[in-house]
Amino acid sequence: MMAVVALVAWVFTAGIGVYMLRTWVTRGGLRRQRATGVGVPPAVVFGHASAALTGLVIWAGFVKTNWEPLAWLGVVLITAAIGLGVCTVTLWTPYPVVVPVEVRTQEDSGPSGSGPSGSGPSGSGVAPEGGVPPRDDIVTDEMIARLLADPFPARRRSRLRLLPFIPVVHGFGALTTFMLAVLAAIAHY
Repeated sequence: MMAVVALVAWVFTAGIGVYMLRTWVTRGGLRRQRATGVGVPPAVVFGHASAALTGLVIWAGFVKTNWEPLAWLGVVLITAAIGLGVCTVTLWTPYPVVVPVEVRTQEDSGPSGSGPSGSGPSGSGVAPEGGVPPRDDIVTDEMIARLLADPFPARRRSRLRLLPFIPVVHGFGALTTFMLAVLAAIAHY
């Protein structure tokens, strides 16, 4: 019975992990890590996922066959997966991946710097060559154009910031799964 509960916990935890891995890859986390070299190598992240999923398959085999060596092999693999997961979280958390906002430079605004992102009262808030920063109370052409385009902007509802809890739930799920798997393997002994 405890082996089945461990299997359910393992499937739940693996589902969250697959979601985080997919999100990391689709939002460019893998590409960004390879380009900059910052963070945990992809081998650690994919090794963590591989150990966890292989352990899940082996644990499912144990639940089906009730063969004790499969239980202990599953415990070893979840231990390795948790170790790699702790390394990932400690060294560099790949989730949630924030897509960087495109930053405009002086070259984007034209030769004189008076374009849409240039300096001056209608620019981005950078002080013009005279050294006096633009005032915040001046109505700019951009502000008027935005107001005319959407005179009654929709109110944004405040969103709960639950994304940081996804890795936390994943970690607690992994620890719960580990404890249940060890207890099930000992009980079978």
